[in-house]
Amino acid sequence: MGKEDFLKEIRKGISWMRAAGNEVALVHHNDSDGLTSAAILQTAFTRAGFAVHRICIERVHPPIVARIHDQFPATIFYVDLGAQAAPVISEANKGRRTTLILDHHHPHKPTDPKVLNMATEFYGMSGDMDISASTAAYFFALELDKANRDLAHVGVLGAVGDEHDREGGLVKENREALMDAVEQGQVRIEVNGKGKEIYSLTLFGDVTPMAPLGIEVTTFGGVGYYADGPALGIRVCLEGFFPEAKRRLKELRQTQQTAYERTTARLKREGFRETEHIQWFTVGDDFSPMGVKIIGEYCWDIRNEDFVNPAKYIVGFQNMAKDVPGVGSFDWVQTKASMRLPTPLEHKVLIDKSMPGLGWVVPEAAKRVGGSIDACHDYTAATIVGIGKEEALVMEMENLVKAKLSNN
Repeated sequence: MGKEDFLKEIRKGISWMRAAGNEVALVHHNDSDGLTSAAILQTAFTRAGFAVHRICIERVHPPIVARIHDQFPATIFYVDLGAQAAPVISEANKGRRTTLILDHHHPHKPTDPKVLNMATEFYGMSGDMDISASTAAYFFALELDKANRDLAHVGVLGAVGDEHDREGGLVKENREALMDAVEQGQVRIEVNGKGKEIYSLTLFGDVTPMAPLGIEVTTFGGVGYYADGPALGIRVCLEGFFPEAKRRLKELRQTQQTAYERTTARLKREGFRETEHIQWFTVGDDFSPMGVKIIGEYCWDIRNEDFVNPAKYIVGFQNMAKDVPGVGSFDWVQTKASMRLPTPLEHKVLIDKSMPGLGWVVPEAAKRVGGSIDACHDYTAATIVGIGKEEALVMEMENLVKAKLSNN
C-alpha cells in the first residue's frame, strides 16, 4: 500500500460525493493544519460546484458528532480529525449520509458502509512526519481538478504549522507539496546555519516566514475559536493578512499571553503533580474564553522550559465550554486532556523507540476511564474525560507506560 492506493481511494471518495448531490458539510479542526485543510477543500469544492457548509470543531466527541449527523442532510466530510473515531462516526451516521474522513492520525476502520475512512496511515504514509492533513487535502483537491495546484502553498503551511519540519525539513508527501509550491513561485527555501530548512511564503506582495505564520493561524482558530477566529484564519491562509485580521490577531495574542503568564507563574510556584513518568496540571476554566485547543498549545510551548522535567510526559487539562460554535449547546461537565513530549523524550519515542508513544498510551488509558478518542499521534495526543477523572486518566497512563517498559 502506498500513495497510489491512497489516490485511488480519494477518487472513490470523489465519486461518492458526486453521487450524493452538490452539498457538503465540511467538518474540520481548528489548528493551522485543520484550517489550511479547510481552506483547500472549501476552495476546491466551491470551484467544483458544491455548496459548502463549514463546521469547525475542536474534538470528534460523540455528542457533537451525533448532532452534526442529525442536523446536516448533506454529504459530511471530516478533515484533520475523525480517523481514529471512525467507529463513533459510523454509529452516529447509522447509514444515513455519505460520510468521508480525510485524516493523518492513527486510524480505525468504520463500521458503517456509508463511511469511507481515507486515513493516510492505512497506506503507509506517516501522519507524524510524512504527510499532514493539509497535504492530504491538497492531494484530494488535485484529484478533483488539477487546476487546484495553485493551492500547494496552503498545504505546505499546514505541514509547517503542524511541525512536520521539526527534524530539519519537510519529507515524503509533504515535500511533494512543497516542490509544487516552489515551482509555482509560492514558497522559497533557505537553509540556516544549523542545516534546517526555512520556508517563506512569497505571495500577497511580501515575503512571510511560514513557521510563525502557522502559529498565527492556530492562534486564530484556538484563541479565537468562540469568536470569528477560524473564519479569519482561513481567509489569511488564502489571502494573506488584511487589516481586520491584524487587529484581531493582536487582541487574541494579548488574551493568550495573559493566560499563559498566569499559568506559568503558578506552575513555577507550585510545581506539577507528578508520577514516575508523567507531570500534569489543570487550568480548569482559567483559559476561558479560549478554545480547548489552547491547552495543547500551552503544553507545547512549555515542553522545553527549565521548570519542566525533560524525561516526563506532559499532561494538561482544560475544562470544556458547553457551547460548540455552529453546532449548539451541550449539557456536559467535561475536561480536555492534552499531552506533549519534551524534546529529549520525543527522541526516545520517535527515534530510539525506547519509550512508548502517546498514540498507544492515550487511547488505551482513555478507554479505561470512559474518555473519547480521536487525533492521537505518538508525539502529541488528547482525549476528553469527565471532570473529576483527571487523576484516574494519569494513573492509567502511568500503569501502561510501566507495563510497556517492563515488557521491553
